[in-house]
Amino acid sequence: MTTTFKHMLVNFALGVLSVSTFLMVSAHAAKPTAREILLDQVTPQVGSEVAQAKKDAIAVSVLVESPDGTLTPRGVHQVFRTGERLRVKVLASRAGTISVYNTNPVGQTKHVWSGQVQVGQETVSPRMVLTGMSGVDELHIVLEPLQEPRGGVIVWLGNWLQSFKSGSGSSRDIQLDSQNTPQVSYLVNQTGQGVVSTVRVVHTR
Repeated sequence: MTTTFKHMLVNFALGVLSVSTFLMVSAHAAKPTAREILLDQVTPQVGSEVAQAKKDAIAVSVLVESPDGTLTPRGVHQVFRTGERLRVKVLASRAGTISVYNTNPVGQTKHVWSGQVQVGQETVSPRMVLTGMSGVDELHIVLEPLQEPRGGVIVWLGNWLQSFKSGSGSSRDIQLDSQNTPQVSYLVNQTGQGVVSTVRVVHTR
């Protein structure tokens, strides 16, 4: 094999590697974020099917109310404390029912509030205050499935939470993409319908 031919093979291999790397980087860069998916679905697009994609997405902010009434938005991934006055603000990818459920420190779950949300319109819950001596309360913000789940929403919610109990962030039936900023959390369920976002309230008294 001549030196020139060897150089040609090396150059060809490097060229193939460069193209493959470019395609991999481009594919990765082209994957939309949770925020982009939500905004794409709440923005009217004439002649486009993107907005009708079967992905449920929500943007959630927890509005913390100060003594003077000022509301400060925070993402759901942050930890909240006993006695803080909270409201939940939600923007959803489709019209439907937004509900809030509370799981107390001993694991009992109950319905707290429900409201209707329209595409592109923010919905804000009433003020909520959780108090306790110890443990952690959880507030589950739920974009309910369009069709009534078998066994009801609380059973469906329990199955959802059990799927993520290991902390893996995914299950066989749920593929959840999330993106957090200090003020807003974005979540997208890539498979099926319904989304759950959980706020943790720590009792330290």
